[in-house]
Amino acid sequence: MSYYGATVAQNGHHHQDSDEEEALLHKPNADGHEYTHEGTASAFAAFGVIWTIVALQAFIRWVVSPTEFRPAPLLDPDHIETWRLVCLRIFEALSVSVLAVHLWFCVLVPLFPVLKHFRKTEERGRFSLDGRHVVGGLLAVFADGFLNCYQYIFMWNAHSINLGVWAKFLPFHNHEASSRYAESLLWGPPMYIYFCAGFGIIGCGFASHIRNQFPHLTNAGVFTIVWVIEFILDFIIENLAIRITHGYGFAKTYGPLTLFPGKVYQFPIYESVFVASLGCVFTAMRLKAYGSPHGLSPIEKGYWNWPRRIQGLVRTFAIIGFCAAAVLMFYHLPLNWLGIIGDCHANMPSYMKAG
Repeated sequence: MSYYGATVAQNGHHHQDSDEEEALLHKPNADGHEYTHEGTASAFAAFGVIWTIVALQAFIRWVVSPTEFRPAPLLDPDHIETWRLVCLRIFEALSVSVLAVHLWFCVLVPLFPVLKHFRKTEERGRFSLDGRHVVGGLLAVFADGFLNCYQYIFMWNAHSINLGVWAKFLPFHNHEASSRYAESLLWGPPMYIYFCAGFGIIGCGFASHIRNQFPHLTNAGVFTIVWVIEFILDFIIENLAIRITHGYGFAKTYGPLTLFPGKVYQFPIYESVFVASLGCVFTAMRLKAYGSPHGLSPIEKGYWNWPRRIQGLVRTFAIIGFCAAAVLMFYHLPLNWLGIIGDCHANMPSYMKAG
């Protein structure tokens, strides 16, 4: 048999195998819609439901607790300077403003298009990927309780607007560790929005600009540049916040990777590594969605295998699961590990110590 004939025969056999494979992988449901086995929406949605339950039970138990749901004690003898306290209040106000901007443009305006121009429109509302990232970030906030679940490695300023912390009601909390510290209510939650959803939006903007300027650059090259930019942004934002406001700080870090060791403003360089990596994950999800024919991120694919009436919920819980998993895997687990094995202790003022 000639090479051409063999190739045709092989291709015919390949197409037959492909048809058989298609029959295995694709099956119409009772409504005539097609089921497929691709996508991770179900797995992430399952984790999203579990995380939502964990977060809500921690929130409810915290709110009804007579000992935990109250401002953290302000310890003597150190006193914060007036100018620093003013800067802390400004930082809180700016953080709430950034959160409000994300809620408005990512959640409310897409859901209610009339808010875009404040006049009636035929445009239908939709729950956008950015909106789901914001909602997922707000639920991922509860992972902050893991920061000091074993040791006090992340210090908080008791002058921040706070009502204590819910850490005691999360799994894996070491009950010998103090839970009486000041989780900020005004600048804490917004960080989970602008360092996740916000960095995703900014990262896409940078990636688009870089691609236009350097069309022959590989995707890996584009993401490397975006990662470096987000690393620098985080380093600047966090160091300014820590030095000027004393809003928070790193009580115990891994010495070889810590700048300004022993100072109240000591800074582990891996903090910016983790935040930049987290931001790039959200950037990648948005870019993948833009490149998808249906505007879907990889996390949402497979939602169509569920009944139509709950497909929106499946997509939402999938993104919630993704946000929680990303925050835990890319930030909390490595930060806790390096903090626990660390030997570099900050010189903490009394108002940043746990009660």
